[in-house]
Amino acid sequence: MECRHGVWSMRHEVRGRVEVNGKLFDFSRGVGYWEGDRGRSFPKEYAWTQCLFKGGSLMLSVADIPMAKMHFTGIIGVVLWKGREYRLATYLGARVVVNRNGILRIVQGDMVLDARMKRSGEGLAKEGARKAEWHLLKASVGGDMTRTIHESPACGAAYRFRVGGRTLFAFETERASFEYEYGK
Repeated sequence: MECRHGVWSMRHEVRGRVEVNGKLFDFSRGVGYWEGDRGRSFPKEYAWTQCLFKGGSLMLSVADIPMAKMHFTGIIGVVLWKGREYRLATYLGARVVVNRNGILRIVQGDMVLDARMKRSGEGLAKEGARKAEWHLLKASVGGDMTRTIHESPACGAAYRFRVGGRTLFAFETERASFEYEYGK
């Protein structure tokens, strides 16, 4: 595998302070998420989103995975909801049924996860809501940090998660993170 994605914590308490250029940032009573990537190359095409929300946390990654001379769509996702973990993964039978324009729908058995990134200029439920602001990051290609990817670490998004035909949650937020590197 050219890239391995690891999640160390879906939701944890954050405490501490940091000073940057004379400005103090206090993270007391904060909530955090911790993950990382390692490998020689980022996938050619992929989507990733993460969101902490009341009662839970979610992460979803969908990527083009090259193996030998073939490619397949790899999926790894976790929904933490009210203390219960729901795992979505290719090796568990998850499949992508929608992947276009920042919209993802993943189905695995009786579970359905929908994620939709809110693009700049797209109306959100609340006045003054955040639109996707892209930050440029360097990513590896063959071990060299030569690729530029686009991440929005604080943007608007909508999520819905259903199990057995019952909606466990559906909400819009201004506090999502999203990367969508398809069709470039």
